[in-house]
Amino acid sequence: MERKNEKIILFPHTKERLVEEGIKALQAKRYQEALRFFHKAEQLGEHRFHVKLSIVVCFCELGEFSEAERRCRMLLQENEEDAEILQMYLSILMQLRRYEQAETVIRQALHRRSLPAAVREHLLRLLHFSRQMAERRLPSAEQDGVQQLLSSSDITEHMRVIKQLENEDITPILFILKQYLLDKANNPITKTMVLRLLTLKNVSDVVTVEKFGQTMDVIPAKLNERSQTTFALNVLQQLENKLASKNPSLYEVAVDIWLRYTYMLYPFSPAPALLDEWMAALHLAACQFQGMPATAEKIARMYHVQAQDIDFLCQKLCEAEEISYF
Repeated sequence: MERKNEKIILFPHTKERLVEEGIKALQAKRYQEALRFFHKAEQLGEHRFHVKLSIVVCFCELGEFSEAERRCRMLLQENEEDAEILQMYLSILMQLRRYEQAETVIRQALHRRSLPAAVREHLLRLLHFSRQMAERRLPSAEQDGVQQLLSSSDITEHMRVIKQLENEDITPILFILKQYLLDKANNPITKTMVLRLLTLKNVSDVVTVEKFGQTMDVIPAKLNERSQTTFALNVLQQLENKLASKNPSLYEVAVDIWLRYTYMLYPFSPAPALLDEWMAALHLAACQFQGMPATAEKIARMYHVQAQDIDFLCQKLCEAEEISYF
């Protein structure tokens, strides 16, 4: 690439060369490397079918089935009649143990008359298998085990269990996870993990989340994390403009504090929604964490805000920091 008048000029056939390198890496089973090439090509506007399919294959081979499922689902929506994509999508759902979803997809496919006989027969066998697995319930001992682990005071054990559930059918224990989100005794960080798990599993029930004395009803399947965190991202962007070039290490500390805080709050937004006050509070908190001499009054003047306001917000950040380390 070359730069001319601040505009990026691509060398000819850049996308094509990236795709070629991606395919070579894929054929050599260097899936991570292949994915990097395909992603770069994608960022340059490469959206051909075989590239999208190659990306799905890479994610499958790397064991990242949730992302593979998302991309393969979109590919199938664009190519409903493609039996190979359909079978690939079903195999991904099986890996994720989403048997009820697989059953729905198979039933929809079987309504199409254009399916080859061999594919139809294969789908019928898969339908039988999916139905059996969907009807299978987690043994009560396993349910009890999950409940017992999530009731313990060991937060790292909670995190391990929640992570494991990413590859499990959570339908039989959904009620346990709903209770977990409501229980005031549970850590807000692991509650965020549970909520993200429910979003990943496309749960369309209304669930109530309790954090810091507030409650919120949400439908995990409809949660959009980016839109939920618009204010938080705006604070980061403005803070970068204000602090990053003057003191990069202090800025990095402030970013870490903010990301932990907003992760802990999710799906709630930082309140009050006062951009300058939060930037000043982060600046002050970062100074305190690095042992730098700073007063709320001095930093308040830099951001044209009131010292008592940033003291209050800084205290909230510090309290959250204490909870985030266990």
